[in-house]
Amino acid sequence: MKKTRSRGSEASCSGLVTPQSVSRVLRSGALRPGSGTSECRTSFFGRRTSSIGTFSSNLYGVCRGTEKIKDPRPLHDKAFVQQCIRQLYEFLGEFGYPLSISVKSLQSPTTKEFLKIFTFIYNLIDPSYQLPDSKFEEDIPKMFKLLRYPFTLSKSSLYTVGAPHTWPLILGALVWLMDNFKLMKSVDPDQILISTDQDLDGVDKVTADGVHNNRLFLSYTSKCYSRYLAGSDDYEDLNLENLALLKQHFEVDDAQFEAVSAENRSLKEELGKLENEKRNEPDRVLALEKIKASMQTDKQKYKKYLEEMEHHKAALELKAKGIKDETESAELELDAVNEENNRFQQIYDVQEVSAVDVQKMNHEKNELHQASISLSKNLEDTEKRMWNEEMKVTKAKEMLEVRLLEYHTMARKLKLIPKMAENAQGQDFEISLLDFASGKRNLLQNTEKIKFGLMALIKQVNEEIVRQKHEVMCVQEANEEVQTMTDDKVNDLKMLNEQIRKVDEAIEQEKEKDIRKTAKEVEVLESLENKRKWLQKNLNEELDEEIGQLKAVTFRARVRATSSAT
Repeated sequence: MKKTRSRGSEASCSGLVTPQSVSRVLRSGALRPGSGTSECRTSFFGRRTSSIGTFSSNLYGVCRGTEKIKDPRPLHDKAFVQQCIRQLYEFLGEFGYPLSISVKSLQSPTTKEFLKIFTFIYNLIDPSYQLPDSKFEEDIPKMFKLLRYPFTLSKSSLYTVGAPHTWPLILGALVWLMDNFKLMKSVDPDQILISTDQDLDGVDKVTADGVHNNRLFLSYTSKCYSRYLAGSDDYEDLNLENLALLKQHFEVDDAQFEAVSAENRSLKEELGKLENEKRNEPDRVLALEKIKASMQTDKQKYKKYLEEMEHHKAALELKAKGIKDETESAELELDAVNEENNRFQQIYDVQEVSAVDVQKMNHEKNELHQASISLSKNLEDTEKRMWNEEMKVTKAKEMLEVRLLEYHTMARKLKLIPKMAENAQGQDFEISLLDFASGKRNLLQNTEKIKFGLMALIKQVNEEIVRQKHEVMCVQEANEEVQTMTDDKVNDLKMLNEQIRKVDEAIEQEKEKDIRKTAKEVEVLESLENKRKWLQKNLNEELDEEIGQLKAVTFRARVRATSSAT
């Protein structure tokens, strides 16, 4: 169905809305958001999803519904808010904001500072704009709404600009206005909207911000819109012509295009087969995922085991080095004993030994043998005690590892490990077995550092708990006050409901009186109507009788006249 409409209504839907016109409209009060009876027609080629399209949807008038759009930006994320504050600070510094400003002051600005910043940014767009002396909380939301700001900016948020729950929303609006100014500055409307014959060659021009201006698309859109204004809905020839120009511009080879299409179809078929196989074998995928998770867990365990073996290897190397040193010293002592034995043997060979000396030497030999046996027993006892001590040390080491594992698990839950964790504050709370191997002095030093850090954290946590309790008490007091006010309002509401009930009863009584009065008047009116009908009937009968008498008199008069004439 073809629709005809005036050029004025089309201009209201697709006309250019500049900040200057917005300012004039706000001052005159002639335009209200959502006004107008014109109807926009949706284009068959859809909406362009480019940066120019986004900008035009904000700054150019389009007919849209009244549905409320949710802001997708994470305005309550601290990192995002800090990024927006830095962008706003750099923007104000770049374009010469006359007043002193800092990132710290932008964390929670006053209403006066916000008004000055808004006026400065808007004056970059419209130098003639002046902020009204009063009711700015009504003027600023209207400005954003007429500039097609897609999100709601309430009046109440402008009373407390620096509050934590309102400042991110206002900051997002300022950043949006700042980005629009940057985009307006980077785009030349004459190059986009006013094309020449030399510009219609299909060459894409790129602005400083990377905005593409496709002259082919603009020419195609202009022709379609001209035909649309002429009342035609047939664009098939323009589509074919634009398709041919696009193929010529992008040097599209039909044969290569068909080959790529065939390859694409084959890849889609192969993808469908793989998806069917995946749907048919979900258990296999789950099993492989479980095996993968198990192997990753085993990998972590083996990695930890290798680290422990490395530590054990280092300890064994230190022990082997000590044994080697002891062996070398024992060999030196053995060489010295052998030399001494050789010397004694030489003396024994050259000297004459008597029976007394032999007896004495046998006695000393027996004593030495007894001493050797005693020393062997002492050595065995010592080795047994040493083995028992080593077992105790091993058990103590195992218990220590379990305690360290519990400590590290608890520290990770409390975000104290690793060093860059949230609550670590740059301090290393991790305890390693190397600290025990390095000596008691290093262990005590590390323990004292960790103990000092934990005491400081406990102190901070206790202070935070006290502060939170104080805030909870304040909130409870505020809740009690609100509850008291609510109870008062509920009592007032009950009184008002009682008054309304009495007024409703009075109204119902008046209605019943009016109904009875109306019924009586209807009865009187019916009786009067019946009387009127009766009188009308009698009057008609009398009139018929009089007309009959008149006709009879007239007939007799005619008869007399005829008889007298003859």
